[in-house]
Formats: sequence, structure tokens, C-alpha cells
Amino acid sequence: MRCYKRKDSGQIFFMCPECESLWLNEEDVHDETDMYLSEFLLTGDSAKDWEAIVPCTEPTANFSLPGV
Repeated sequence: MRCYKRKDSGQIFFMCPECESLWLNEEDVHDETDMYLSEFLLTGDSAKDWEAIVPCTEPTANFSLPGV
């Protein structure tokens, strides 16, 4: 799980770079709360999705794993 940020809005989210499942900042990480990068960005072109995000370096970025 890694932190990323949208280039267009600055919105912070957490994503598994291998499967592209993501969760919004401050959202509990559960199977039923995930969405995919293509659903989140709505670019219509999955090849461009990775161009629309950057790694996050925000110190306020936070996510919680269940049971932790």
C-alpha cells in the first residue's frame, strides 16, 4: 500500500500499485470499500491513469488497516 496524490485536484489516496485497488485518505481499508484507479480517475484511458497521479509526500496522509 502506497500513498499517491491526484495531479489535478491534489486529493490524497492509498493504492496497491500491483492491483490498482485504492482507498481515499482517512478511509478504513476493507475489501468492500475499495475502488480501482480507473474508477477513481474516470479518464477513460487506463494507459494515462498513472500519468495523472504522483507519489504522496504529505505528512498528514493516514490510513488504517483493520485490526491494527
